[in-house]
Amino acid sequence: MPQALIAIGSNLGEREALLHRAVELLTASDNVRLVVASSLRETTPVGGPVDQPDYLNGAVLVETSLSPQALFSRLMELERSLGRVRGEHWGPRTIDLDLLLYDDVVLQSPELTLPHPRMVQRQFVLAPAAEIAGDMIDPVTGLTIIQLLEQLSAGKPMILSNVHEAQRWVLDQRRQGKRIGVTPTMGALHAGHMSLVERSRRECDTTVVTIFVNPMQFAPTEDFSRYPRQLERDLDMLAPLGVDLIFVPTVEEMYPSQFATTVEVRELTDRWEGAVRPEHFVGVTTVVLKLLNIIPANRAYFGQKDYQQYVVVRQMAADLNLPTEIVACPIIRETDGLAMSSRNAYLSADDRRRAVVLSHSLRAAREMFADGERRATKIRDAVRRTISDEASVQLDYVAVVDGETLEELRDIRESAVVLVAARGGATRLIDNEILTHDVK
Repeated sequence: MPQALIAIGSNLGEREALLHRAVELLTASDNVRLVVASSLRETTPVGGPVDQPDYLNGAVLVETSLSPQALFSRLMELERSLGRVRGEHWGPRTIDLDLLLYDDVVLQSPELTLPHPRMVQRQFVLAPAAEIAGDMIDPVTGLTIIQLLEQLSAGKPMILSNVHEAQRWVLDQRRQGKRIGVTPTMGALHAGHMSLVERSRRECDTTVVTIFVNPMQFAPTEDFSRYPRQLERDLDMLAPLGVDLIFVPTVEEMYPSQFATTVEVRELTDRWEGAVRPEHFVGVTTVVLKLLNIIPANRAYFGQKDYQQYVVVRQMAADLNLPTEIVACPIIRETDGLAMSSRNAYLSADDRRRAVVLSHSLRAAREMFADGERRATKIRDAVRRTISDEASVQLDYVAVVDGETLEELRDIRESAVVLVAARGGATRLIDNEILTHDVK
């Protein structure tokens, strides 16, 4: 018969007697047989009103011929018969019976979700479960109960690859009133990514990082197959930052065989990167919309280095009424001024040394603006000359644009953004500088 893992708890009345009575009633019929029960542990309440009594918590493993839905209904009937009144959310209760796992069943319905969505977040649930069913596997994460407990005890982030499980986990956080921040990445993390994560940690209660190399934003001639993939290193970098969830889906999980929908932002994508890489932004907006539906965050953090991408994503979020605020964070640079990028790893030593001409040219633009130059054409030409002096760097474009519309400017009134794109050897690099009246 299938095995089911059930959490039991009580913090009102004769707690121990109520828990024993619940197990006795549950296993009184032939269709549910007790395999083993854990010891009971006293724990402080998590959530809910203050000054609640402490809980007694445990777990039982049963064999059952009931379906998951029928077993869940039995548990709800037992709660009612033992005096459970569902009043205040997270409030005190005479009995609490939760179906955690039912063999390898994965189920999501309005009445029942399996595995239990909060099992992986609760040490008071995992500890007694590990005592009696430590080798039982969570079919979503692929981890055993013991591994889940070790991961939680060590303060390590949840690592999920399943779309529905990640979405369910985040929605549960939101139901608890948590403010969610997400940093979408393609991995190969560096200090620039870390600055986004750290800002999310400062501004939000729960921080999520996504790692997904998105094939849709690469043209057939581009570097999808050789884009750096170093997941173990990425996870090591994120470990000390206090990230709560890392979402690492596969291509098949994000783009199933029948996938047929894309998202396009017009006009903003017609120029600059969109002109050079005409397939790029449809891939970006499609995957970002998917990620923000899977991870419905309050704030999503993007680096300023991909300035046009930030503007395009912000426009998409506004046009489609997404409840997520799109936040741009400053460029993080190497000590020599080169903007940090995962693609910097492609540069040879000579190309790496020459590529700093991009940041030098932007510094010249900043200095001209600080000295009072407001003719965009003069600033653009100065940036172009500086880059052209480095013969091995092949310029794609220089533009001085409006920061909202990305349209090229003749004269700068309040502010502007200088965009540059060039190739150092075989590696394509982009950079930018925001010019405002307070620039130094």
